Amino acid sequence: MTTRRNFLAEVGRAGGFGATYLIMQSLGLLPVPPTEASVPRLAAASGERRTVVILGAGIAGLVSAWELSKAGYHCVILEARDRAGGRNWTIRNGNRVEMTDGTTQVCSFDEPNYFNAGPARLPSQHLTMLGYCRQFGIPLEVEVNTSRSALMQSDRMNGGQPVQQRQLVNDTRGHVAELLAKAIRRDALDQELSTEDKQRMLEFLRTYGDLSADYFYRGSERSGYKSMPGAGDRDGVVRNPIDMHALLDAKLWESMLYEEQFSWQATMLQPIGGMDRIPAAFRERVGHLIRFHCQVEQIRKTSAGVRVAYHNRKTAAFESLEAHYCICTLPFSLLRKIDADFSSDVKQIIDSVSYDGAYKIAWESPRFWEKEYSIYGGISFLNRPVNLVWYPSARLFSDKGVLVAGYNLENGSPLESMDLPAKLDVSRQSIEALHPGHSRDLTKPVCVCWGRIPHNLGSWIHIANDSAMYPGYERVIEPDGPIFFAGDHTSHLVGWQEGAALSAHRAVSLVSQAHSAGRSAQSA
Repeated sequence: MTTRRNFLAEVGRAGGFGATYLIMQSLGLLPVPPTEASVPRLAAASGERRTVVILGAGIAGLVSAWELSKAGYHCVILEARDRAGGRNWTIRNGNRVEMTDGTTQVCSFDEPNYFNAGPARLPSQHLTMLGYCRQFGIPLEVEVNTSRSALMQSDRMNGGQPVQQRQLVNDTRGHVAELLAKAIRRDALDQELSTEDKQRMLEFLRTYGDLSADYFYRGSERSGYKSMPGAGDRDGVVRNPIDMHALLDAKLWESMLYEEQFSWQATMLQPIGGMDRIPAAFRERVGHLIRFHCQVEQIRKTSAGVRVAYHNRKTAAFESLEAHYCICTLPFSLLRKIDADFSSDVKQIIDSVSYDGAYKIAWESPRFWEKEYSIYGGISFLNRPVNLVWYPSARLFSDKGVLVAGYNLENGSPLESMDLPAKLDVSRQSIEALHPGHSRDLTKPVCVCWGRIPHNLGSWIHIANDSAMYPGYERVIEPDGPIFFAGDHTSHLVGWQEGAALSAHRAVSLVSQAHSAGRSAQSA
């Protein structure tokens, strides 16, 4: 039996300390510096005469093929669609959206407008995906994920009229700072604070909440103006603060803190021209390895590795191929429908997990949000069935843009039981609540419900709130004989392209490990 220690010793004898170090990093045995992207560096020609079949041409499949082919492995990617990218799907004029409920839409946006139906942002912390963008020369631009000019709306606040995020954020901060300052000045925190710390804390709270000299919050220019300052004697009039009780009634604090979540902190980025610039760059390099329109029907382990049977929908033929290894990137929502001889414990996990079904609704419209509201990118939030509106960061100041009026999970929401016209109607209602009179400007809607998109049947694997990952995760990140699993569902970055890429790197390293172990056994 080959252990990791034996394998690493073999790697050291063959490739020296550098090779051992890289393999240990890729297997998670050494920490990777936070400023360094994950890059599996397999020895050149180490995979010669070894074949790998990769199931799915999403990000995990494309990354796997690219990294393995550089090391001399012969790869074939089977993809059921006519495009690469998987959930990385940018919809443009003429593209069809077909769902399993029979709904069909054809996008008619003006050129060059587009809609990122899947991933739409690249966090600056996602070094691996940004590394591929740099490596392939994919031009990026800032994705404005948050804007203080964007709006917050609740029927229980401000008479239902939306307020700018800058006001909700800073009025909340001011009220909280005032309350804490009162507690400190009344000696309510003497057990927690020394005399010196009490004074320093009061100084901090005065700055943090923009409090008056006597530690009251009476409004702040941070929250915006009723009338803007200008020339001459026009010094501006600061808005009256929203009452703390109204802020609590609005229950918008999760939305208010949206940008504080680690993966959504500025700076966010996006490829210029659409997120599908990323799979397009991979396709330029590994497109010759992809067999499109090939839907996997059967997976079998063999004495030599694996055999995969598939339906070539372009030729209507049933075909098969054999390989030494298989990297399966298909979501489990699809995999459970395929005739496969996985180990019983793996099959049980695949059959038992569930998937979330995110939706996105996009409209083309004149850019009223820029001209009338000075909103350039960012997201507005509401307490409604469609609870956010996402403004485009691309092509600012152009005549028209694509507005995402709805992005959330269908499962468990009021939208789950709605037909397409009803979904579009509640989307319009949210625009009207934020931007009165402008729902009539919305045209050419496109709605993507990932739970009903063929070859996905879900947006990402479901993670229970009280669980670090789904049950069985530790098992499926390990090989099942010659079969290795990859995809964001085999990472701790579920739903992100970074998770898919990192999982591919891990799968590639495990394939290399298995190949090296096999060679060592043969030479023993």
